[in-house]
Amino acid sequence: MTKKEKGELLHLAESAALLAGVSLKNKRDEWRNLKTASGRDVKISADLESESIIIESLAGSNIPIFSEETGSITAKKGRKTSSDTNLLWIIDPLDGSLNYHQGVPLSCVSIALYKGLKPVFGVVFDFNQGELFSGLIGSGAWLNHRPIKTSHVNELSKAVLGSGFPVNTDFSSSALSRFIGEIQQFRKVRLFGSAALSLCYVACGRIDAYREENIMFWDVAAGLALVQSAGGTVKVENFGHMGSPVNVMAANGLLKIDGMGNSKRKRLS
Repeated sequence: MTKKEKGELLHLAESAALLAGVSLKNKRDEWRNLKTASGRDVKISADLESESIIIESLAGSNIPIFSEETGSITAKKGRKTSSDTNLLWIIDPLDGSLNYHQGVPLSCVSIALYKGLKPVFGVVFDFNQGELFSGLIGSGAWLNHRPIKTSHVNELSKAVLGSGFPVNTDFSSSALSRFIGEIQQFRKVRLFGSAALSLCYVACGRIDAYREENIMFWDVAAGLALVQSAGGTVKVENFGHMGSPVNVMAANGLLKIDGMGNSKRKRLS
């Protein structure tokens, strides 16, 4: 894919995220109503409304889409916007749905472009704060088009970790005990209720690392691209297919977590 094509598709993703995010913010009272609830999972009107806006915005790219709500969406015939093949949009129309429903201002729109299992770029729009995160592998990462980098913390005892308990979490006593043992080495732990925003915060240095088990790939696809673009390291375990949960770790490139990181920053691509 040429640099020009990447730039055009990144701009398209940013425009789609902004359009969906503005609608989510303006129509919160209308769209926050609960549609379904199953166990720990909830679906609200906003999930589908945002998805519809994004799919329509990306349709002209002639690139297939995988979305949290609908799953696989075949590319529409039309002008090809890239000379490359094996490209896939991965979107989470509203990450942090429960936060949105409850009125907690920690939710966002997440759009990523992947070539196979390799990220090309990620875009996350926090419409509550008006923060647009973009990261293009090999070129850099930006917050509202200003460059960002991961933090310089190199000791776990001084690091802030982001994590969470997704729908598929194992809440058994043994699993929770293991989790507590793993997070005790960090200075602080923060659970924001949005995997995408947690990864954005790693990318811009607000926190230093992130780990979450049994999280869906669409929740983290764009955020992982952002962390890598900003100079961090990421690790994904147990990837089976796009609709299966994975274990994810990300760090600023200096911290060593489960074999990640070393004394020198490195960028994965």
